[in-house]
Amino acid sequence: MSNPFNISFGEEPINMISRENELKDIISTFESEQQETKTYIITGPRGSGKTVLLSKVKEHFEQTKNWLTIELNPYIDMLEQLASKIYDKGKIKHLFLKTEFNFSFHGLSFSIKGENPITNVASLLDLMFEYLNKKNIKVLISIDDISSNEFVRPFIHSYQSFIREKYKVFIIISGLYKNVSNLESEKSLTFLLRAPKVYLPNLSLREISYSYKDIFNIDDKTSIKLAKLTNGYAYAYQLLGNLLYKDNLKDVNKTILEKYDLQLENNVYSIIWKSLSDKEKDILIAIAKTDGKIKDILIEANISNSALQVYKKRLLNNGLINTNTRGIIIFNLPRFKDFVLFQNELLIAE
Repeated sequence: MSNPFNISFGEEPINMISRENELKDIISTFESEQQETKTYIITGPRGSGKTVLLSKVKEHFEQTKNWLTIELNPYIDMLEQLASKIYDKGKIKHLFLKTEFNFSFHGLSFSIKGENPITNVASLLDLMFEYLNKKNIKVLISIDDISSNEFVRPFIHSYQSFIREKYKVFIIISGLYKNVSNLESEKSLTFLLRAPKVYLPNLSLREISYSYKDIFNIDDKTSIKLAKLTNGYAYAYQLLGNLLYKDNLKDVNKTILEKYDLQLENNVYSIIWKSLSDKEKDILIAIAKTDGKIKDILIEANISNSALQVYKKRLLNNGLINTNTRGIIIFNLPRFKDFVLFQNELLIAE
């Protein structure tokens, strides 16, 4: 049997715990007769399964009649990508046959019989969408790992005009909460604030336990112990399973735990840490030192309660903490407390 676990970001593992509810919500909304929205945003911390869910939505519509799926790279010209890919996949090449007028990009030259010359990609897309609308062909655009940049901003602005023109265009976006928030704050792009957001929750510990029990043929006690070590974090579920499978083990030992901590740190936690402000780091250190008691955090971090609420909301939205227990803040990511305390020791050593 090949290794059922995959720790590569963005790749769909052989063995995975699906997010069926979120998937059904997005698909049913897009397929409904009167869509309440044509936009969905998937967000969550790095390693929570955003790309996998986006890919699942895309796969569904790739197999659905009268749907055209287009994946765009947010780090190169997106409008040109869109026109180029519709040209390749949209069965509309017969519109572009004459040579009197050429509009070129990405190695493609377009000429339209009987039409006025096209001088920009926006006009070209209008023509394409008008044709697809007449044929009742819907277009699903997917964008993974979005952020606010010189390519994304004009594309999102143009997308708003596609919606106003009543083109059958849908978009699904995935990205870190911070990047999505920055994009929403752009003056001309605030319509994204109204778009439904799928905040990916932690996976069910029961489902993780059942999965480990089945794959490793272990008892309930051991499978629950392993599930708790992941805290429902999707990447941790894959990582811990991968480490055990490669070493042909059914339970953790000191070596596995050290490898687990190192890979969590190198592949996720160190990246998260670098993205935080100094005050956010101070608060996380205070949470780790005080076992999350808010009254003690205020003293340790030397911060007022009103200021703490602001930072708490940021850390919560970024998937780093859990505030379900009154008066207590706990870490949402597995063994993140140990990582934070180690970072504090490094600061002291300096």
